[in-house]
Amino acid sequence: MPNAVVLTNYGPPDVLVWRDVPMPEPGPRQVRIRIQCAGISPTDPKIRRGEVQAVFRLPPDAVLGFEAAGVVDMVGSSVEGVKTGDEVACLLPDLGGYAEYALSSSWTLKPADVSWGDAAALPASAEAAVGVLKQLGLTDGETLLVLGAAGSVGMIAVQLAVSRGATVIGAAAPRDHELVRDLGAVPVSYGPGVG
Repeated sequence: MPNAVVLTNYGPPDVLVWRDVPMPEPGPRQVRIRIQCAGISPTDPKIRRGEVQAVFRLPPDAVLGFEAAGVVDMVGSSVEGVKTGDEVACLLPDLGGYAEYALSSSWTLKPADVSWGDAAALPASAEAAVGVLKQLGLTDGETLLVLGAAGSVGMIAVQLAVSRGATVIGAAAPRDHELVRDLGAVPVSYGPGVG
């Protein structure tokens, strides 16, 4: 039987307990991943403490973790573009990343030169950046201001917008201006007229 970090109740970190859990079985359009590294989002401690129960009402013995990276262990029906043994980074909208195995219907292949830790830290930020750019319908030749351009979502948004031919202005702290410039944006500091 595999193990997972189970949330036994809302509260401090000691409500998280390592225990046996049933082996998850992939359904249609899902893959099972043997987790190598789990991402810890800023939302996870809020969920654990019970601060966001209106949005994340969890069943007993829930397993936290929105993001993970690992090796595909089993492929469900109707899955294309991935096979057993592939290394992936995945988004887990139903949680479950603090475990030895998790199910996902949203993944991307992990490049060989990306570490497990980096791969596990990217899915939620990448989804946010891609989602915003889709909503904006950004096209070649437009100008985009990215607030927090040196943050996890901002860095991805800057690179994607630049790759689409946009001129990007990246608001960031002065200490991050070189990074923002390296990503292809014009760095500006926060202040009057910027946010």
